[in-house]
Amino acid sequence: MAPSLLGKACVCALVLALALAGHAQQAGVTQELVLESGPLVFDGQAKLFKMEAPRIRQGDLYISADDAVATSVEFDATSEWRLTGNVRIEAGAAVMDADSAVFTFDQKRLARGELTGTPATFTHHTAERQKPFSGTANELSYDSVASTLRLTGNVLLKRDQSEVQGCDIIYDLKTEGFSSGDSDCGVRVRVVPDSDRQDDPTSPQ
Repeated sequence: MAPSLLGKACVCALVLALALAGHAQQAGVTQELVLESGPLVFDGQAKLFKMEAPRIRQGDLYISADDAVATSVEFDATSEWRLTGNVRIEAGAAVMDADSAVFTFDQKRLARGELTGTPATFTHHTAERQKPFSGTANELSYDSVASTLRLTGNVLLKRDQSEVQGCDIIYDLKTEGFSSGDSDCGVRVRVVPDSDRQDDPTSPQ
C-alpha cells in the first residue's frame, strides 16, 4: 500500500526538522527554533504545509494560532507563514493578539509580522512601570530587527492616564517612545482621570 499523504508529510517534516537543526549549527545560531503542531499535511502540488495548532518558539519569542499555511518550514528568507484564528505573538515583554497574521523569517529568525484584527491588540509590560503600555489598531506591523511596532487604522495607545489616538503610529519597544508614521495622520492626546478609567474594561489594570 502506498504511504498516505499525511505519512509523507510527517516524514518530510522530520527530514526538514533535522535539516533545520544542521543549518542552525552551521550558521552559528545560538537559540534553537522549535516548531510543534497538531495534524500536518504537505500539499506537494501547491508546495504548501498546512497544520493545525502551530506553535513556534525561539528564546523569548513564542507564536501560536489555530491554523497555519506555510511555504516552507525551514524558516529561511523564502518562508512565509499565514496564520488564522487566535493568533498570538509573545516577544519578550510584548504580547500581540490578532485574528490573522502573515509572518516572514530570515536566517532562522522572525523578521516581520503583519497582524490584523477587529481590533488587533498589544500590551507591553516593563519592570519600570506598574501598568503596561497597551494599544489597539486594525493592523499591527511588528519589525523584529528594529524592535518596533507600527499601528495603523483606528489607533489607540494607553499609558498611565494618557490616551493617544491616530491613524498611523510607530511604537518603539526598546525606548517605549512613539511617533507619527504617516505625516498626513494627526494625533489626539487625552489625559483621563483615574475615576473615569475604572469603568473602562479596556484600561490596563
